[in-house]
Amino acid sequence: MEKILCTDCIYTFLDMAFSGRRERVYIKVNNNTTEARQFVDLCFGQRGSSFFNTRLTRVWNRGKAGECVFGGNYDSGVNKMLSSDGYYKKGTVMFISHTDKSGEFIINTNGKTPKFGIHIGCVCKRLKVLKNEAKLTDITQVTVVDCGVIYF
Repeated sequence: MEKILCTDCIYTFLDMAFSGRRERVYIKVNNNTTEARQFVDLCFGQRGSSFFNTRLTRVWNRGKAGECVFGGNYDSGVNKMLSSDGYYKKGTVMFISHTDKSGEFIINTNGKTPKFGIHIGCVCKRLKVLKNEAKLTDITQVTVVDCGVIYF
């Protein structure tokens, strides 16, 4: 696994399930920050913890420019949002680390959004899955049923 983590970018996936449907979202992670490596670890489960069996937790700015889906946070109970100047574009993946074994991913699904966390990559395929899930009345019913690293 260490060889994979030494590359310039890593491809990961999150399989989301809701109402008997299962759909995969592909994320290209730029491996240049501690947060990016932690996100990959949580996709792979290398340190014991993973995003497996976590849920999407909320939608910010539903249906408007800057809409974001939050998920993966399984042990902090904190709705921490980091603020900074600037904006990220649609498809941007951000990450907030809560402990060395947990954190929360934020994915921009519509237009530019404020910076909530550390930019770690972008959705490279199937952003529409998250856009559709953001429309659900109760997004907490969406579960990450599988996640991992794609090795080419």
